[in-house]
Order: sequence, then C-alpha cells, then structure tokens
Amino acid sequence: MSTIWRLGIIFILLLMGCSRGPQKQTEASSPSAGNENYPRLTAQAKELETALASKDYAKVIDLTHPKVIEIGGGREKLLAEMTNEMKSMEAEGVELLSSTSATPSQLIRDASGIYAVVPVTTRIKAKDGVFQTEGSLIGVSTDGGLNWTFVDATGKDQTELKKILPNLDQLNVPPERPPVKIAS
Repeated sequence: MSTIWRLGIIFILLLMGCSRGPQKQTEASSPSAGNENYPRLTAQAKELETALASKDYAKVIDLTHPKVIEIGGGREKLLAEMTNEMKSMEAEGVELLSSTSATPSQLIRDASGIYAVVPVTTRIKAKDGVFQTEGSLIGVSTDGGLNWTFVDATGKDQTELKKILPNLDQLNVPPERPPVKIAS
C-alpha cells in the first residue's frame, strides 16, 4: 500500500523539504471565518487538477505555495523530483485517475492573507485495484483573493505544515483518512 500512499498524497514531493529547518513564523491577527466568494480560488484549484491530469508538473509547481518551493530546494529541483517520482510510480503500474477539488469548506483572513481549506478527492489505479483518498489543500492568497497558491495538507504532520503556514491551527483541517479500495 505504500505506492498508494505515495500517489494519494500527490504533493508529498513539494513538502519533502519541510523538515529541513524552521521558517520564520508570524502571529496571525484576529481571523474571521466567512463565506466570501473568491471565484479565483475555485478556478485555480481546477487549474491544479488539470495540470495533474495532463502531467504538467511545471504548472503544478506554479500553483504551489512559494515557501514550499523554497524549502524544497527551488523550482527546478522540485520539478525534477516530481517528474522523476511520477515516472517511477507509473513504472510500478500506479496511475493517477483523477483529482477533484470541492467547494472550499472554510475561509479565514489575517494580516498576511486569506486561507481556505479545499477538500480534494483523488482516485488512483494500482496493481491491486483502484483506490480513493480524501484529502485537503490549503489555498493561500496574499493579494485579496486574486491569486492563490496551494499547500497539500493530506497526511501531513501539523508541525510540518506550521513551518509553511504558522497560523495553521486557526484552520480546521480534516484528519487523515486511509485510502479506500473502490474497485479491483
């Protein structure tokens, strides 16, 4: 099942460097939950889905939070690692069938930006069947909702995520769930 977990947590490569050392953290000012409409959040989450489906890993990196890229060693290094890992998994018979984002479940604001939890359902084909995982992305906008970058929160340790998003505890990120076999 380790192969299933590797693909189910598609952005693990993007967070590989998170344990390389602490990042500067800032205090969040009073966030407010809200139902504001940020159409670019949904559109850019869909762009991420499309990039994954079409194996456009450069676009995936473009939509990844800048701290993740920095911690991971830079754009070119992450792009090479992601491309190689995906090729390796394909060689093992693992295939990403789909990755679909749902409507953001919550939004908060603080002095550094807007944060949203975006539920994601991923379907993976492996040698022993088709599996589905339920996870979350955290969308981040520092320009009032015009542009969004994402951090994969699926299966990540909260300490690891706080190195990227110091105010993570203000978000209600759903707990990790194991992949479920949905077909043989």
